[in-house]
Amino acid sequence: MVTTCDYSYLPCQFCVGKNHCEQCGEDIRKSLMGVDGVADVRMDVPARKLTLTLDGADFDDVCDAAEVLGVFL
Repeated sequence: MVTTCDYSYLPCQFCVGKNHCEQCGEDIRKSLMGVDGVADVRMDVPARKLTLTLDGADFDDVCDAAEVLGVFL
């Protein structure tokens, strides 16, 4: 299952550079890839889009994991 969702907040949103860097997106991507049943994660930081490919993971569980990382979907 592939789903794309908008996110409203990313932890780097209030960083000193205020540049919504790709590094923050990559760190979050790697963390979400560690959730069982997540096959792929793509972050488009400038567009505020998160695309998830789930292979057995429950979407709500992934949302909960994202929220722990500071990403609000």
